[in-house]
Amino acid sequence: MTRTVRVLLFIVGFGIVVLLVRHVGVRVVTGMLARVGWGFAAVTVVYALCVAIRAAALWRSVPAGAVRYADVLRIRLSGEAVEKLTLTGPFLAEPAKGWLLARRGLPAADAFAAVAAEYLLYAVVSAWLATFALSMLLARGSLPPAARIGAVVVLSVTLAFIAAFAFAAITGIGLIVPIARSTRPLVGASLAERVALTIDPVERVLVAFLHAHPTRLAQVIVLEVTAQLLLVLEIWIVIVAIGLPWRWSDPFVVEGGVKFIDVAFSFVPGQVGVSEGVFAMLFGAIGLPAAAGLTLALVRRIRALLVAAAGLGAFAWYGLASGERAIP
Repeated sequence: MTRTVRVLLFIVGFGIVVLLVRHVGVRVVTGMLARVGWGFAAVTVVYALCVAIRAAALWRSVPAGAVRYADVLRIRLSGEAVEKLTLTGPFLAEPAKGWLLARRGLPAADAFAAVAAEYLLYAVVSAWLATFALSMLLARGSLPPAARIGAVVVLSVTLAFIAAFAFAAITGIGLIVPIARSTRPLVGASLAERVALTIDPVERVLVAFLHAHPTRLAQVIVLEVTAQLLLVLEIWIVIVAIGLPWRWSDPFVVEGGVKFIDVAFSFVPGQVGVSEGVFAMLFGAIGLPAAAGLTLALVRRIRALLVAAAGLGAFAWYGLASGERAIP
């Protein structure tokens, strides 16, 4: 996607945010933001802890003793800065993490497989939470007809993704390379084979990790579950700070309900406008003011920028500009 298109999408998304704020009322939104108060600091600390835990998950995804946790944490923070401040999402941030790990002396296949494993397991746990949330929303009949159809589609794709992960983990058989080769009729045999050969070394290491290292796999899953629970905690903090009534399931439903955004709207820089609209819709679906959902989305953007700013410091510490010497 060209830079011009991304800038245009960002402008459109920002315009949607402005329209949403005007629709629900500027005073209402600013009032709720003011009522969050101490919640800003609490949410920022919780999110920083979430990033640190995902760094631990990445650290456990690499061969034992290959890289120090402190280095992986700086890499994770650097990736956070790339993702949030460049508005490129995981498309640039995840490869950047693999590249940085490789600069620490890891073989390229191991480095990129570790990043892929951590991201995959985060996505799997996200899929579990999304399955719960969408099932709850559908069972309650909380969604309008159009959104209900979309929820059924997303739920079906999510369940297929979980099944594919289980198949790879249990059998030790990769799926990405066969899928790449199956595209020969569409992209040509030569291109399909080149893509398959490029992916194959990484997928082999990834599948071996999923299939042959159950202890490390379980550790990473526990860490990813913990990270997801911290994101749920963020929502609870904002709801309580605003002073809204809540049920135990509300933060889980909201967090699970927004999981599809990063994938479905990955072409929108930072999901600006999309995230705010979906949060507002989900809050309305669980019987809370849409303005509170919009407020939560804005709070999350602020805390993400604060942590990304810390990531810039990690980026500088990492010595990228001067060219860092890999550790033997």
